[in-house]
Amino acid sequence: MDRAKDEWAAVVAGIAAAESVTVLATPQDETEARARCPAADVLALPMNDSWVRDNGPVFLRDEAGRVAMVHFGFDGWDREFEPFALDAEVPAHIAQAWGVRRYKAPFVLEGGAFNTDGEGTVLTTEQCLLFRRNYGLTRAQNETLLREWLGVHTLIWLPYGLLEDTGRHTTNGHVDDVAQFVAPGVVVAQTCARSNPNYHRLQANLEVLRGAVDARGRRLEIVEMPVLPYVPDVGAGLDGVKGPGSDHPMPAPYVNMVFARDTVFLPQVGAAGEDEAYAPVAGLLPHRKVVGLPTEFQAFGGGGLACITQQVSAGEFVPAAGEAPRAD
Repeated sequence: MDRAKDEWAAVVAGIAAAESVTVLATPQDETEARARCPAADVLALPMNDSWVRDNGPVFLRDEAGRVAMVHFGFDGWDREFEPFALDAEVPAHIAQAWGVRRYKAPFVLEGGAFNTDGEGTVLTTEQCLLFRRNYGLTRAQNETLLREWLGVHTLIWLPYGLLEDTGRHTTNGHVDDVAQFVAPGVVVAQTCARSNPNYHRLQANLEVLRGAVDARGRRLEIVEMPVLPYVPDVGAGLDGVKGPGSDHPMPAPYVNMVFARDTVFLPQVGAAGEDEAYAPVAGLLPHRKVVGLPTEFQAFGGGGLACITQQVSAGEFVPAAGEAPRAD
């Protein structure tokens, strides 16, 4: 546990060098969190787990630059991980602490299940949203809800998440492990060696991306990320340690990245070819520094850098003066 906490604190310190960071901690862990993360603010609130990308709020900005949050439903990734009742209320606690307007959405959606280009286009996967979330909703109904609650226009449906993100005790196909917008019209897509069991899944995703058009009517520029690193079983030999990665190595995809003001943070696991994997991202983002942050324990738990973080849009908060039925 100390090693895991050290890794989380290193991520906090790395991001805090680029912009302000708020760390969420349970009330019983608040003192330790302040000691381990001196460069960050600490907000104590009740919660079950650390994957705030999925159970935390999603921040939206209107045309005037004002910021509010959407509180999507959270069901423990289709009840794969319980308990989750405290996690489901994390956005409400943040809204109260920060005094920001909160809009409560009538459906389940995790932040790791989609990403956007900031200009009206969303990437998501059929594997997650069409088959393991919001049962009974059609593709068209899913699209209507995403348009209404995220303010987007065009959805690009990739068929698959990673094979390791399939089945029991997984998120079942999150897109943040397979594709990421790094700029409007530009997507970094995870690929792998033909010998990897993910090969055909990721090639199918590539085919969809190559034929896709974004909200501005542009064909996407697709940059492949051919290195897919794996981390060892970090829990081997530790009594009582079980997790998604406890029976086999887990992937730590470099597309699971985090953006700050002048930096982009990529997983750092010391894998062969890691420097070469960073190079294409640096080429796409010449005005940002590319920095690696440790991700071993996050990958063991089935996640990555993006999964334990959530960005807050720049801008003035809309005051928390009641709750409206939907986002403007």
